[in-house]
Amino acid sequence: MRDDQIQQIVVVGAGLTGVMTALALSYSGYGSQSAPAVTLIDRVNQTDAKAKSAKRDQRTTTIHAAGKAMLNALGVWPLIAQDATPISRIRVANGQPHRNRVKRRQRSEFLLDWHSDEMPMAYVVSNQNLLGALYDRLAARPIIQITGHEVTEFNPGNDFACLQFERRPDLSCQLVVACDGANSKLRDHGSIRAFREPHRQTAIIANLTSERAHENTAFQRFLPGGPVALMPHGARRVSLVWSLPKDEASRILALDEDEFASRVMTAFGDILGGLKLDGPRLSWPLKPIITREMTSHNLVLAGDASHAIHPLAGQGYNLALGDAAVLADCLAHANQHGLNAGHQSIRKEYSTRRRLEVTAMAAMTSGLNQLMSFHPKMARVAGVGMGLVNRSPLKTLFQKSAMGGQLTRANLLDGRLPE
Repeated sequence: MRDDQIQQIVVVGAGLTGVMTALALSYSGYGSQSAPAVTLIDRVNQTDAKAKSAKRDQRTTTIHAAGKAMLNALGVWPLIAQDATPISRIRVANGQPHRNRVKRRQRSEFLLDWHSDEMPMAYVVSNQNLLGALYDRLAARPIIQITGHEVTEFNPGNDFACLQFERRPDLSCQLVVACDGANSKLRDHGSIRAFREPHRQTAIIANLTSERAHENTAFQRFLPGGPVALMPHGARRVSLVWSLPKDEASRILALDEDEFASRVMTAFGDILGGLKLDGPRLSWPLKPIITREMTSHNLVLAGDASHAIHPLAGQGYNLALGDAAVLADCLAHANQHGLNAGHQSIRKEYSTRRRLEVTAMAAMTSGLNQLMSFHPKMARVAGVGMGLVNRSPLKTLFQKSAMGGQLTRANLLDGRLPE
């Protein structure tokens, strides 16, 4: 096979993570406008993709401040800025909401209260708007798109990898980036072991309107059985992510709209006044995973393929942004030294630079969820600890961490293109 028939970088998976990753890697220095270095593979064909996008996607994604800087550098943020809702405050409570008015006036239920006067800590954006903006920028970059074909086999090879399909010729490349989700087939083909938690909880997602203004505040309450979070999304509108034991989640999903909104308010409290459902309800089983390794021969895992974490901190997509930002830097460094995109130094540097944040975030989210959801006595102790943290210097550290760019440094996360 001739060298000019071998692709340099192939990204598999065209969801929010895959499209963003392909866009970021197109700035890594490889290829040119006439000879694109990046190929994006989407198993959905163009016709089905357009039909799917025509249906309003009600889901949202939380982007921290460093992620916003990255999307701005990629030209994506200006396309979604108008519809992004800033988060200037985060409030966290533990236990059932106070029903006694006198008790509520005596002390706040929200023992952790972080506020940023200088700039928002994060933003809530519509998945549909974000994906549309990513595709708009993708069209302006030297990126080959292959749609309607699913990878059936992956052979890591020696000098280059080979991707096989059912109805198109094989594709040879120097580096494969797997962005094919928590049930990644490429991860399995690469013999990378994943540690998966059992399915104990289900997340319910919905949008609601609120009687009172949210004041750009993200709320989270830890409850026996799972946390409930309300994220600001539009004027007097919030996005719900509610983790529940799977059987209880099924029962609550079966309630009519008014009963459902009432159950949310009972669980969360009345700080936002009355709540009303605004759109459909969705659910997905929570089975967090983390891989032993983030790479294999000629293969890199990114996003949920490497680490699908519990949604309680809203950091899942931010980890994917970090993956893409670091990998873009690794590739840029290799390109400057005349190395091809499959060189082992890229995978080694990527693993080294990503392992700390990914491991820390996975341990924090899973550990906190296990503690607060399934160990009520320890949860009460942890609730007292929240108040102590709120009055200590650790508060500033946690606030900075929520803004991103602390455990992972990369050019894109600092608002610069890879160098």
